[in-house]
Amino acid sequence: MNLGISTYSFWHFEEKKLPLKEYLVKAYEHGFNGVEVLSNHIESRSEDYLKEIKRFAFKLGLDVYGLAIHNNFVKVDKDERMREVELVKDWIRLGSVLGVKIIRINSGRWMTVRSFDELMERRGIEPPPPGYSDEDAIEWVVECINECLEEAEKHGIILGLENHWGLTTRADNMLKIIKKISSDYFGVIMDTGNFIHDTYRELEAIAPYTVMVHAKTYFGGGVWYTLDLDYDRIFEIL
Repeated sequence: MNLGISTYSFWHFEEKKLPLKEYLVKAYEHGFNGVEVLSNHIESRSEDYLKEIKRFAFKLGLDVYGLAIHNNFVKVDKDERMREVELVKDWIRLGSVLGVKIIRINSGRWMTVRSFDELMERRGIEPPPPGYSDEDAIEWVVECINECLEEAEKHGIILGLENHWGLTTRADNMLKIIKKISSDYFGVIMDTGNFIHDTYRELEAIAPYTVMVHAKTYFGGGVWYTLDLDYDRIFEIL
């Protein structure tokens, strides 16, 4: 098992966003051997910049193994969904320059609950707009991921669907997406802190498809909620 850290882990500890290189140095100082980069921390999309980040990380002895991006395939308008597909494809190409092996993608959500604070009060449950259902959105997400996989396979990059709210708030919906996609370059990124309804049953449901884990801790308490996670039990699930 390789142990890395996401630059997201430093997100709430800094009063201002630091240059990406400083997050890489922090990862090195904490003894990690790999880093997942949050797309928000990438300061330029130029190839020269991305190659410099890859070189800098290598000199520290760090493997930039992953990239976490933000996308939303749950959009009623097909043109808007296709723009999201192009966004993901663009990140795949940039990730290839950076040398990543996996990219975190999301299903997205309806956005009928605009405030994330309110979404958390509703325990992640969000109603579809009138005339639509989650089943419609599941089909859209599958279609979009398959489109993105054409590009991912060209670059040898795995797309990892994370249980990250929206359609993936519950494992049942997530499994409906997973079972409709057949590619060696598709898998699941398990976030141990994002199933708040029936945590261990739902983690167990997605475990067979998991290729990477985001392991959450809540020392000092969480922002919206706190889970007392039993990692002995989670390791048994994995």
